[in-house]
Amino acid sequence: MATERTHSDAESTGGDRATDRLERSRSDNIGGAASENGREPGDDPYVIRPYQPTDREDFLELYDRVLGDRNDEWFRWKYEDNPYVDHVPMIVASHEGRVVGTKPCFALELQVGSTTKLGLQPADVMVHPEHRRNGLYSRTTERLKDHYRDREPALFFNFPNEATLSGSLKHGWRIVQEVPTFYRVQRPDALADGDGRLETLASLARPVASGYCRARERLVTTPSDVTVDRFDGIPVDQFVGLAGKRTPRTIHAARDETFYEWRFDTPHWSYESYLARRNGVPVAGVVVGTRVDDRSQTTCLSDVVPLAETPARRDGLLAILSRVVQDHRDAAILAASGRVIQPTLLRRFGFHTDQRLPLSRVTKPTTQVTYPIADDGGHEWTVGGRAVTDPANWTITFAEQDSW
Repeated sequence: MATERTHSDAESTGGDRATDRLERSRSDNIGGAASENGREPGDDPYVIRPYQPTDREDFLELYDRVLGDRNDEWFRWKYEDNPYVDHVPMIVASHEGRVVGTKPCFALELQVGSTTKLGLQPADVMVHPEHRRNGLYSRTTERLKDHYRDREPALFFNFPNEATLSGSLKHGWRIVQEVPTFYRVQRPDALADGDGRLETLASLARPVASGYCRARERLVTTPSDVTVDRFDGIPVDQFVGLAGKRTPRTIHAARDETFYEWRFDTPHWSYESYLARRNGVPVAGVVVGTRVDDRSQTTCLSDVVPLAETPARRDGLLAILSRVVQDHRDAAILAASGRVIQPTLLRRFGFHTDQRLPLSRVTKPTTQVTYPIADDGGHEWTVGGRAVTDPANWTITFAEQDSW
């Protein structure tokens, strides 16, 4: 099944999009043009440079042509109002004064043990159809690396789709892991993705899927002493408090007031939250995001607190999951990313991993890659004393992924 994640880092080979302030700017032209487009360096028609505020309209026009419709509100949220940077972290390729290629980054503050580091996530990568095969993907990528090598960000990390994974590896990124996604399929026709034969088969399977999900729910007994409250939006103080109860030593987005007030304010998703309490004390929380696309509703378990185990966390999540599936029966699919919610717990509610049959045949994998921008006290591929290519050193949810 294609998901919204796949538009992230979608180079304009027509990248799959199914189910991403002013900087100290100076124009820079990367040499080596003769080897890329057959022209002498002095005849290079492209300027590779950092983003300038006047590029916004060109960016949105290019996005509309290559990846789909986005507007000023989305751009402000994702790039201009991002609280972790004071500029738009983007490299552009311009031709005759118009932007024809982009390499933007989605910024997040990452917690690494007891410290925080700035991470940049390449996303919304585009090349205008008339300017492909001129090396612009490579040139903007290398310019991005050079530009941030002596600046604040500690590393790049992202989740390229199939079209851009090979390009990431070519430019030095390394694979960290395949992040599992767990799906509770409530409407199998949502997996058909326009295939008429599959749509017919899926429509016949829909009653079976509905019955299976209900049967799984009936087997679950929730703790009688745990209550669950639902909120429109997020009760920030309580989620921050839960996040601090048990913080893993892994690399993950820092969950503080800034994170919760900004991260889930994206204009293309609607968010609600569930808070579980035992004897009046919060024990677990889940942020749930919903998006309706082509009349199909996808609901994601976008964030979970605390990220690490506590004595009452499992019971709290059990009660929250029971409430979430009841409240979202109209969704075609419920999804959870990573292993923050125990897979055994998800399976009790009819969720299945995309890393096994049958879902592995109809979904696209989530491949995480990374590239450290500077060495860590002389140690390459290490940030905050942790090897960044070791999957055990990362905690990933949908909240760490730009498209969600």
